[in-house]
Amino acid sequence: MTSLHPFLKLLNRAKRSDIISLLALMLLSSATEGIGLILLVPMLDILSGANTNNPIVNMVVRIVGFFGFTSSIGGLLIVFVALVSLRSGVQYSQERLSARLHHKIVDSLRHDCFSALLNVKWSWLINTRRSDLASLLLGDINQIGVGLHFGLGFIITLIAMAAYICVAFALSPFVTAIVLITGGLVFSLLARYRQEALRLGFDQIKTNRALYGDVQESLAGIKLAKILGNEDRHLAFLTQTTDTLRQLQFDFIINTSFSRALFQTGGAILLAAYLYLGLIVYRIAAPELLTLVLIFSRMIPMFMAGQQQLHHLIHALPALTESERLLAECESVSEPMVKSDQGVRQIRDRLQLEHISFKYATRDQSALRDVSLTFPARTTTAIMGASGAGKSTLADILMGLLEPDQGEMLVDGVSIKGPDRRSWRKSVSYVPQDTFLFQDSIRQNLLWANPEASEADILRALEQSSAQFVYSLPQGLDTIVGDNGLRLSGGERQRIALARALLKRPSLLILDEATSALDIENEAKIRQAIEQLHGDLTVVIIGHRLSTLEHADQVVIVQDGQIKANGCWSEVRKSMDTQQ
Repeated sequence: MTSLHPFLKLLNRAKRSDIISLLALMLLSSATEGIGLILLVPMLDILSGANTNNPIVNMVVRIVGFFGFTSSIGGLLIVFVALVSLRSGVQYSQERLSARLHHKIVDSLRHDCFSALLNVKWSWLINTRRSDLASLLLGDINQIGVGLHFGLGFIITLIAMAAYICVAFALSPFVTAIVLITGGLVFSLLARYRQEALRLGFDQIKTNRALYGDVQESLAGIKLAKILGNEDRHLAFLTQTTDTLRQLQFDFIINTSFSRALFQTGGAILLAAYLYLGLIVYRIAAPELLTLVLIFSRMIPMFMAGQQQLHHLIHALPALTESERLLAECESVSEPMVKSDQGVRQIRDRLQLEHISFKYATRDQSALRDVSLTFPARTTTAIMGASGAGKSTLADILMGLLEPDQGEMLVDGVSIKGPDRRSWRKSVSYVPQDTFLFQDSIRQNLLWANPEASEADILRALEQSSAQFVYSLPQGLDTIVGDNGLRLSGGERQRIALARALLKRPSLLILDEATSALDIENEAKIRQAIEQLHGDLTVVIIGHRLSTLEHADQVVIVQDGQIKANGCWSEVRKSMDTQQ
């Protein structure tokens, strides 16, 4: 049978006291039911006039008498009802605790997985498909939750069956031994169905990820699909993946149902055989035999339920294994933790890159080679170059997202590496070409940069970014921007993104192709906003338009990962003309 160690390891996420309490409740529930079943024998003795003389039964009757209850039918019925009532209360508490444990464990796992993703190195994250991560955080962990629910049910079933077996063994050890042997054989015969459930679990993970990928890409590409007129193609991809997923789910249902049908048939045959052995061969007394029949008739559905619970648990094991793999992989590529919160670190003199080289793991050529640059404090630097020249990689290193393979970055002569890179990012604001806004109000989008910002701080940031248009909107700062800001124009989104970046009050502002997709009017507004920042903070503008060069203190030309020219615009233009 497949190892259930990952499931047991998952239980370690719960408090030890809660686990002990749950096991105690399970044992108490089983014990009360077991005692109640044993009491059926003396009650049947009284009703039938028989005399069982079973030592275990007699011991239970003496214990009941010790508490003041007579061995009459009335006294025994009172004890029986009391035990059933006690068991009902215990089961209620057990189910509440089990549900709370289940939700806590699943939420803890999802929290840890997302936390691990937030703390990995950017170089690992950019090589990972986002829809696969979404599938794991949502689909796979939901599947783990289902498996955990059935796993806890499996433990409860095992403990309950253990109580039944103890009672049956007290009444007839030999018949009980036969039951255990035959039941074990049936359980072994169903092993191939459990292996099939495991295989279907792995296949479902792959198909779930494909479905998440199709949905994410289709939603992102709806506009393009309409323009190209290939909506049917998007729908066909989604339908094909959904059909595959449904077939896997159907196969699992068939697998589970068929194994249940086999067990029901086999259980009926075995129950008839047990009854024949007890009645004809071993001539067990009628009260004991009736109690055994009751026990075995209840054990068979429980055994079948346990098989089904184990089926679902095994089906969820691939998802649990995958989450553990993600956590282990994220831990191996996690960024060093910041020792202390230093807040925004001001550039007082200069920011330097010294002999920086960087190569992506998926590419043969280096993205940057022996790059050395100096960014004087409170100046504006324009970085120009063709697509793929290394400009964005350079920006990621300046932001502390990427760690160079060689060389180092220094702020006022202090090297930024290890945990300092993570701390340095608090001093950097970034405005990309593709602006991201949350489906929320303008106010809440701005406050992501600085949750403590006052109304005056927000007003100042909007003025600095030429985004005062916000106050002319019907709801002002409380205007909902729509999914990724679709209710706003491109220029409005860009100016809000710039205001958000400025609200952080950074020491370094990086604008990566921030105006390349804008019209002339909106570009002029953004450019005006940038000009107003000149001399207040260190600005790096990455772009390819000549308009970005007019007010730059220095211009850097990047080509094939190397610095081809550096200086003021007139010097750079002269240098490039000479090289040509």
